[in-house]
Formats: sequence, structure tokens, C-alpha cells
Amino acid sequence: MDYHVNSHGNYLGMFSVDELRRRRAAGELSGDALVRSEGMTEWKPLDEVLEDTVRQPQCSPGQEETDRSPKPGNKRVLVLVIAVFGGLMLLALGFSGFMMFRFVQKTRESLKTATSIADKRGLAAASKHIPVSETTLTRETVRERAREFRLRQYLEGYRKHGRHDVPWDEDAARLIEAWIAVNYGGPTNLPSPTEIAEKLIAIPECNDALILTAAAAVTPDLHERIRRFDRALAAYTGSAYGAYPQFFVAVQLANDLGSKSPRTPELDVTALEQFKRGFEDGSFTPADEEEIAYILIEDWGSRFFARNNSAVVQIVLGHPEYKWLALTLQGEMEIEEAWKARGSGWANTVTPEGWKGFEDHLARARAALTQAWKLHPQRPLAPCCMITVAMGDSDANEMRVWFDRAIEGQIDLYSAWNRMQTGLLPRWHGSHAALLALGVRAVDTSRFDTDVPRQLFECIKMIEGDLELAPGEHIYGRPDVWPHLKRMYEGYLAEPSQAQANHGWHSAYAVVAYLAGKYDVARSQLEAIDWKPTRRSLTQWGKDLSLLPLQVAAITGEHGQEILRAESDYARGDLSKAIKIYQDLRGKPHSDDRTKQFIEARLPALEQELRLAKGEWIDLVPADQQDPNWELFGHTIRKLPDGAIEIEAGPGGHAIYCRTRIGRNFEVTGEFEVVRSSTGAFQAGLMMGIPDDPSPAWYAFRITRNLPGNDAASFSLGWTRRELTMPAKLKDGPNTFRFSIVQRRVNAWINDVRTLRVAEEQEQFVLKDNCMLGLGAYNNTNETVIRYRNVKVRRITSTE
Repeated sequence: MDYHVNSHGNYLGMFSVDELRRRRAAGELSGDALVRSEGMTEWKPLDEVLEDTVRQPQCSPGQEETDRSPKPGNKRVLVLVIAVFGGLMLLALGFSGFMMFRFVQKTRESLKTATSIADKRGLAAASKHIPVSETTLTRETVRERAREFRLRQYLEGYRKHGRHDVPWDEDAARLIEAWIAVNYGGPTNLPSPTEIAEKLIAIPECNDALILTAAAAVTPDLHERIRRFDRALAAYTGSAYGAYPQFFVAVQLANDLGSKSPRTPELDVTALEQFKRGFEDGSFTPADEEEIAYILIEDWGSRFFARNNSAVVQIVLGHPEYKWLALTLQGEMEIEEAWKARGSGWANTVTPEGWKGFEDHLARARAALTQAWKLHPQRPLAPCCMITVAMGDSDANEMRVWFDRAIEGQIDLYSAWNRMQTGLLPRWHGSHAALLALGVRAVDTSRFDTDVPRQLFECIKMIEGDLELAPGEHIYGRPDVWPHLKRMYEGYLAEPSQAQANHGWHSAYAVVAYLAGKYDVARSQLEAIDWKPTRRSLTQWGKDLSLLPLQVAAITGEHGQEILRAESDYARGDLSKAIKIYQDLRGKPHSDDRTKQFIEARLPALEQELRLAKGEWIDLVPADQQDPNWELFGHTIRKLPDGAIEIEAGPGGHAIYCRTRIGRNFEVTGEFEVVRSSTGAFQAGLMMGIPDDPSPAWYAFRITRNLPGNDAASFSLGWTRRELTMPAKLKDGPNTFRFSIVQRRVNAWINDVRTLRVAEEQEQFVLKDNCMLGLGAYNNTNETVIRYRNVKVRRITSTE
């Protein structure tokens, strides 16, 4: 009998019992891998199935008689000698065997005890019930406080000091209000702040510092945001606005430029000046202590505080009415200094001086934070920071004491949960069992009106990270995990306050069920939302899930077993077998149209990958708007008679990708041309990795023109500033490009001139064998039409 195997969310295929035993013994499969065969009603752990499946004993071959036996006359003497010698040997072997048995037994018992203890470290502390009180604050109540603080700083500031005799006055006020509402709650009928910002920024006479600040904060484009923040910073000079908005701009500009920018020290000086002025001009009041502390420790001001913590603490110490704030910031500063003294390496790499500095700073942090907590026990941030102190100098039990104190102040304080989870990692005071127990207790609170039960998912992510699973692998289907995830998702779906988010919860539940191998559950969740999961729910899983609705329908349909077999062959790289199955299925009638669509989408990817494996070039452009092997994300493309395509892109740029797995070593050649740009600026390029992921877990090669004469080529992590940028010489017409990655070394040519060279030591690539490629780049808030022509890719073997 053959068994389907699902390991950490990845379907591996069908295997015989003997093959499963071999793989288990070789360590290729873990005991908690899930298996299922015909006749089984549910997936079961591999070890459980192997224990239930008795292998038939193999008969030993019979021993043949030999013709070399002793002669009859010498037989008795020989037998006597052998018997005496054998008896002595048996006594000796028996004694040594007994001693060895005792040694092995004691060693096994010691190892078993040590492993058992290690596997359960921190479990008692993590298993305690979460204290739930009706008076405990939640994120929503804290957001209201943050909203009121910003209305005072921005909207009231504009009403008091802005110009109101200009045509854009009403739009300016609406921009500020909409910006605050998006981030901190408020009216839901306001227009998009980004749209208002684009309208105002296009008015040359609109140079109000607050308007420029809001317009910068809401733009998604990094380079444009930097330009707007620069304009805002200059506009504050001589204005009547308070210190806080200028402090915000200086800090955010440094955040965008990065700590290594030569401008950052100068911006830090400006920020410190404005922070100090904030205590003097009325920007800050003692009632703002918690908000200020949160900004500097947990939010957008944390990197600024890390660079300037001593100066910040000295400023606050100059105002005795902010005693709690000074103590809390001082405690966090000492924590940061403790880690600087220790270093970030393993314990055996820390010097005696490092340990002493670590202990001394933590002792000072403990004193300051304990005093802050005693001043205001209901404020959660000081005990939240104390979790990290306890992690460094105590144990899981004390961490739990401070964790409970923090969440009594705010039950869904993300940082408190995150710090506790970090301390429960095996490298500190916990274990995977402890992390899972904390997550289960989070679900037990039944506070589905908050983010608390979802902390189970964060605990699972911590475990997966510690297991160093391959991208796309997950442990959701484990018997000790799945029931709790099921309870979590169903709790959120039943919670009245989550009604508006139900579509998202159904979507996420469907994805997790699919990755857990619970295909029937995935189907029921997709049916509940008419098979239309949110795009966001299909990303950040380490694998391409753009076909998930079709794939689930196919797996749970009439040809489900054949689909699973084909996907198993696909996962193993046996492309010919997978193609054969799908070609056979294509010729069969299908009662489910989604199954047919899935087959039509999967086959081209398999056929192209087979060509790549043979060393052939393939086209990297969609055949048309309906190409089933391409994810277009709603972009409009136009196919030209010569095979080129044109992509219309708005302010967010363009991004389309091919579902064919390219591999980690490849070469791309092609040509692009700017058909139209609303501002003259443009970007074109490639995306690689799992390009549908909004997190920067993929790479981009971009060719850009932001200003006339400012042409460049860059290789970056996503759209972030972690990039290498070099000048490029672009033509006004068609431009050719060539890009290659071989053994984690990047080379790029623009118009036959080598423009980029990135060595392995400059960038740790995360490209895997499931790497996909797409066409895309980020616009500078303009509208463009980019033409791509003759774009082709080939896989490069390691021997080339």
C-alpha cells in the first residue's frame, strides 16, 4: 500500500511502507510528518503509522553443511578444548557485556532525562493561564490616545498656524485628518490621503510644512518620500509650528536614508533640538509620557533612540515632572548598552569583560524599570522592557511575572508577547513545547476581539524559524498544532466584532488548512467566500500560492488522487511524469471547471521548466492578457504584432510574474522602451524569488530615470534601500539589458556595457530552486507605459 506524505506543509508524494521506513531511518523524514492512504479518514503522524504497520520477517537462508568437519578421532578432544575455552570466554564476555549494558543503559537514561528536560524548559511558566480583566486596555483604546495626541500636534497645529486664505485650505485639513485616521482610527468616509497628497503636491505654491509632512508620510515611494520630507524640513524654518512635527520629519528622514547615510548625524542633531524644544513649547505634556515612550522604544523613533539614547535621557531628566518617562527610557538604554557590551554572538564567544558589562547594565536597567513600574503599575511598557532584563539575568518564571504585569496593562501589547516568545526559545529559557503552550493559552483567553488569540500563530512562526525550515515548509498539520489553529480561526470567525474582517479570516484559514494538508477544510473556507481569497492572504508563505483556489478545487475534486500524484512528481522534479498525468487529465471531462483551469495553468509551467532543464531559452513575456501561466495582478498588458508587450503602470509601478520555476542560476536578456511617462521619470526591470510576496524576501533589478541625466541601474532587496546602485547610460529609444546570477554573483549590462557587479560577499542571496521571475519596477508616483521586447531566460548549470 502506498501513502501520501505531507511534511511541514509540503506535499512530498506517494511512497511505499518500506520506502517510508528507509527515509525515516535516514532522517529524511521526521516522525511528525503526516501520511495518509486510501481507507484512512484523516492524516496521521508517520511514526504512528509505522508502529501500526508490521513488516513481514525475512527468512534467513539455510546454512549449508561443509565437508571440512574434523575427523571422528579428533572430535572429542577438540570439542573438550572448545568447550573449556568457550566457557571462559563466555564468563569474560558476560561480565564485560553486563558492565557495558549498565553503562549504555545509564547513558541512555541520562540522555533521555536531559532531552526530556530540554524539551520542556519553560513549559510550566508558559502554561499558566493568561490573566484577563475587564479593565485591561487593548490596542483600540491605546490607539484612541495616540489619535488624540496627533490631532493636537497636526490638525490643531494647522488650524492655528496654517494659511487659510488659499484655495487648497480645505484639502489640506482633510489630508491631515485622513492621514491620522488611516493610522490611528477615525472617520471611515474620508478620501484617500494619498490621492489628496498628489493633488496638493502638484501645486507649486503649496509649501506649508505640515502639508508637506503629511504628503511625504503617505507616499509609498521611498525616493519621493525623501524629497518631500526634505522640502518639509526646510519649510519648518521660520514657521510657527510646534517642535513635534519637525522632530517627526527629522527622525523619519533619517529612517528613510538609513543609519549609514552621511546625513543621519546632522538629522539626529536637528531631532534632538526639536525633542528638547518639545518640552518647552507645549508640544509635550506630562500626560503624554506613555505616548512619547512608546514612540522612542517601540515605534518609528526606536532607531533614533538607539543612536542617541544617552542624550535623550538627559533631556528628559531635565524635567522632573516626567519621572516615569525618564526611568523607562533609562531602563531601555541600559538594556541596549548591556547587549553592546555582551555582543551578539553565542555565549561561548563572550569575553569576561563582556559578561561583566552585560550584568552591570542589566542591573541598572532592573533598578530603573522596577522603579518606573512602582510609580505607575498600570502602565505596561516598563514591565514589558523588564521581560528582556529577566531573559538576560534570570529565568522563564521571572519573565512570566513581568509578562503578566505588562499585559495586565494592555492585554494585546505586541512587544510584550514578542519578548516573552523570544525568551521561550530553546537558546534562552524555553523550548518549542513552551512556545506552543503560550500560544495555546493565548487562544484560551477567548479574547477574539483582540489580537491575543492570534499570538498562537506568532508562537508557531517562532518555532518554525528555530527549526530553520525550508521556505514554504510549515508545521501547521502537526497533531499537536492543527487543533489549536482550527480553534483560533473559528473563534475569530464567530466573534461579532470581527465581522468586517471575516473575508480575511476565511482566506487565511483556507491557506493554513491547505498548508496543513487539510484540503477539505481549505475547500469549505474558500466556498464561504465564493472562492475569492484576499490577495494579501496568499502572500508571505515562502511559496507561490496564486493558484490556491484552483489547486484546492482540483485536489478535492473527482480527480484528486491523480492531481496529488502529479504534484508529487512536480515537487520531486520528475517533470515528464507530471506532464503525462496532466496531459491525460486534460483529455478527460471535468465536472468542476476550476480543476480544468488548474490543469491549464500548471501544464505550461511544467513544459517550460522541462525546456529550461534541457538548457533551452524560453520567452519571459505573457502570451496575452489571459496567459494562465502569468500572474498579472490586474495590470493591463497589450501584445504587439512583433511579440512585444506594453504594460500600463500607475503610481505604484508594475509587477507581473511567470509561475515557471527558473532556479537559482539564470541569465535574462531583453529590451525595454518607455512609451509614455507622465513626468519623464520611469523604472523598468526584473523581479526574482517569490515576487508576489510584499515582504522584501525577493530581489529586484531595476533600470531607472528619476531626473534628466540621472540614469541608474540597481540590484535591491525588494523595493528597499538595501541596494547597490550604479550609473547607467540610457537611450531615449529602445535599451537592451542582460542580467545574470551564477553562484550568487550578479552581473548586469545595459546597452552592452557592464553596469552592475555584485559579489556573493556583498549580498547574502535567498534565491532557491523554486525561484520565479517577473517583469516589474516601482514608479515615482507617476504613470508610465513600458514596452518589453524579446525578453528571454535560460537556466545556467553550475558547471558553466
